Amino acid sequence: MDVAVAIERVENNGYRARSGEPLAASAEGDTREQALDRLRTVLAEKLATGVEVVQLRVPSASSSVPIWPDDEFIRAWLAGIADARRRADEHPLPWEEPEPEQH
Repeated sequence: MDVAVAIERVENNGYRARSGEPLAASAEGDTREQALDRLRTVLAEKLATGVEVVQLRVPSASSSVPIWPDDEFIRAWLAGIADARRRADEHPLPWEEPEPEQH
């Protein structure tokens, strides 16, 4: 598992390595490597005690709600956008023309 870790110098005391949620922990050491090793140990101990990190997908409450009303004005507006896109695709501007295929 990869964990994002912040490493900072501690004035007159070496280095501190910190991780954030969901595995928040901190460890200090005389060197960066020692601080990282100590933090790795702390995090491994948390995971060994049964702490589990998972990703959970939660459905959006608004996913089934339309962005705009479904009425004649909106349908005409969307049809106008589709027509403009079709015309633009048929006659692209010179700087939008695709490069010719090279063999």
